Amino acid sequence: MMNPDMNKTIQQRASYWVTRLHSSDCTDAERYAFDDWLAASKQHRIAYDQVSAFWQDLGQIEPHAEAELAAARAYLRNQRQTRRTLSGKRATTVLSLLLVMSAAPFFWSWLHTQNYHTVKGERASIELSDGSHIELNTDTALSVQYTDSGRKVTLAHGEALFTVIHNEEKPFTVTANNGVIQDIGTRFNVYQQPAKVSVTVLEGEVSVSNNTATHNLKPNQQLDYDNNGQTSPITQVDVNNITAWQNKQLIFKAQPLSVVIEQLARYHDVELHVADAKLQGLKVSGIFPSDDLPLVLNTLASALPIKIKPAGTAGFVIQSAN
Repeated sequence: MMNPDMNKTIQQRASYWVTRLHSSDCTDAERYAFDDWLAASKQHRIAYDQVSAFWQDLGQIEPHAEAELAAARAYLRNQRQTRRTLSGKRATTVLSLLLVMSAAPFFWSWLHTQNYHTVKGERASIELSDGSHIELNTDTALSVQYTDSGRKVTLAHGEALFTVIHNEEKPFTVTANNGVIQDIGTRFNVYQQPAKVSVTVLEGEVSVSNNTATHNLKPNQQLDYDNNGQTSPITQVDVNNITAWQNKQLIFKAQPLSVVIEQLARYHDVELHVADAKLQGLKVSGIFPSDDLPLVLNTLASALPIKIKPAGTAGFVIQSAN
């Protein structure tokens, strides 16, 4: 059984990783991220071992109680909306599972958690049971957990746009890296990059909390925080640029070529290598389609003093045109 004294966030993260690692669609990138998380703290290892042990026990139960587990999930989904009756042996098993669940935090989390992900170049739209809405951008993974105290999203990697139905009794929070974003009745975008997380508010208001402070953001404001919890000053941004991905667009305003290449790699399974480091600083401005790599590369080659040559089966080398 999980240790009740262990930090709840660590337990939740361990539960997330056990679930993802046992999923058939778990990616190599996620496994590398898990290795980094596991090595970061002794408590991470302890929590993971505890959850893994519970998962093994669950694996012995599930083949013999698949129907009952489905009934338990359905019961929990509907208990607040309708009166649902269970009878006979099925009722006994379901109620037993609910009893186990009350004593095992991971089992409760597992029944209430849903995982979503997109691959490179893919987007997805999720309608939550409370009417809230989540849109996933390319190469994104997150989990949604419903509890008696709130609605909790954990963003493992990638980018998502949240449109939240506000409920003071059940706050909506998004955990991304070492920060927590809480809705105050709003629409907001969260982009988790390797070195930082960017939070942008489109409508309403959110609070962003991490190791150092709590900041409130209002429409057209953006806040970044890094892996050490350090935050940047709040800035005014053009939200149309931030959410251009919804229209399959990438918008750059005097951005270095290195940033453009980094963004293209998010949407396409391709390797882009810059032969001369001096070219990385070339400035790029324009609106580009996120789903048409050849068009973007041809446009860049026409606008900049560069030439782009194929390299291998899934790569390109960017060289000076001189």
